[in-house]
Amino acid sequence: MQTKFAKRVTTASRSFTRTILDLTAQSSIISFAGGLPDAALFPSENIEKHAKELFEAKDNRLFQYSSASGVDALKVEIAKKYVGTTSAEIMLTNGSQQGLDLVCKTFLDEKDCIIVEDPSYLAALGLFHMYNATIKAAPLSSEGVDTNALEILFRDHSPKFFYTIPIFQNPTGYSYTLKNRQEVVRIAKKYNVILLEDSPYEALRYDGVQTTAFADLLPELTIALGTFSKTLAPDFRIGWMKAPKEIISALTLSKESTDLQNSKFFQHICAKMMQNGELQEHTKTLILSYRAKRDAMVKALHHSFKDSIEFVVPEGGMFIWVNFKKCDDSMKLFDVAIKKGVAFVPGSVFFADKRISAYGRLNYTNSSLAQIEEGVTKLFEAYQEL
Repeated sequence: MQTKFAKRVTTASRSFTRTILDLTAQSSIISFAGGLPDAALFPSENIEKHAKELFEAKDNRLFQYSSASGVDALKVEIAKKYVGTTSAEIMLTNGSQQGLDLVCKTFLDEKDCIIVEDPSYLAALGLFHMYNATIKAAPLSSEGVDTNALEILFRDHSPKFFYTIPIFQNPTGYSYTLKNRQEVVRIAKKYNVILLEDSPYEALRYDGVQTTAFADLLPELTIALGTFSKTLAPDFRIGWMKAPKEIISALTLSKESTDLQNSKFFQHICAKMMQNGELQEHTKTLILSYRAKRDAMVKALHHSFKDSIEFVVPEGGMFIWVNFKKCDDSMKLFDVAIKKGVAFVPGSVFFADKRISAYGRLNYTNSSLAQIEEGVTKLFEAYQEL
């Protein structure tokens, strides 16, 4: 039977990260590939305690239909993250990935232009391709986006939005300087372009000082995306969007036609953990653990590779973006590394044009300190073999 799928499905390719996650499910492979939190650190005792409290309350409304925008108690807590924000400007989503999808569904017509960072989050790139958007990319450095290139793109292409991960960017781990952010704000105002600000790693800061988000610098033109997947538990699938009320209203219409609402059970647990400070304390535990893992990977990379690679030590997040200077195509390095028993994500999948790249993304949060040392050693052996 010849099934007549939509073109967006027949032209889509499977996420490379998902392919790697399947491959690295083998216990023999040390994975620096996916952006996974450390499962050993999930706050299961707090989750169990609050789940028990919810059942003991015997309020069956917990399991009834409710608002598409989510549990108000949790929206109130999230609104506190932003200056002068109320719960009416917050909408809860099924992970921040659904937030991205709802923005596309709400704003994009076929061939509409959007701007991304170069490189950018590969799952977002895949989604934008599914909506048949015209994707233009602005170069990224450790200081932030190239604002000269960004202004030209805004001027010449009138994009619907600029998708940006300004804090501990995926895949690079880079963070925009305040000066860079302010220049982006100036350009966005000038050309009336929405900033689609994705901040999944913002809470995981190990060094430096807290920075000001676009959602606070330019609230009238920013849609901010956030998630609890990196700080609480991915399976809860709790993300959020913060935007002006007019935009939240339109996004809510899109969500109502998608899934009506998210499950409320885990939203209530998350709200309780925020209200009593448990989530904040848990995040401190994550920071202590992940900082040690980041430092271990930095040390191992310097020890094994010395000056044959280049990378910027990230102040937070989950990734190190490595330039394998003596390997023009990191996809070839990946093929050899897998045979050695270690995985990472080759850089080419993070570029909108899929160009060959010497870069690779290494995750350190989901491996033990011993695995980090062993995995880097194996990666260097693959590098030498090439």
